[in-house]
Amino acid sequence: MEKDKIIVKYVTKRAYCACCGQKLPQIKTSDGKQFTIRKEDVTDWAEQESWKSASDSPDELAEMVREFTNEIISFHAADMSDRIVIEKSELNRVKEFISREVVALYEDLVSQ
Repeated sequence: MEKDKIIVKYVTKRAYCACCGQKLPQIKTSDGKQFTIRKEDVTDWAEQESWKSASDSPDELAEMVREFTNEIISFHAADMSDRIVIEKSELNRVKEFISREVVALYEDLVSQ
């Protein structure tokens, strides 16, 4: 893993046909996929100060990480009819990445 980015593993699930919108007889789950999140993606989605503020509450940070990760993958790498499924361990890795590369660096800048 490079310092300024992290690769997140996920799958997509589809319950409706992308063409006609009819409910599929069985939910289709994709093979494992990967998406690269860069430090810039994190700070483009929310300012460093917002991430720092959320980091004061573990539940708030976890929710913000989940929302960010789902939104960025949905926007850049999924069809509108797909639901993104990310394992908790992957979300924890993203949270650690954000804590290290965004929150900690913000704290360093503020303390100078």
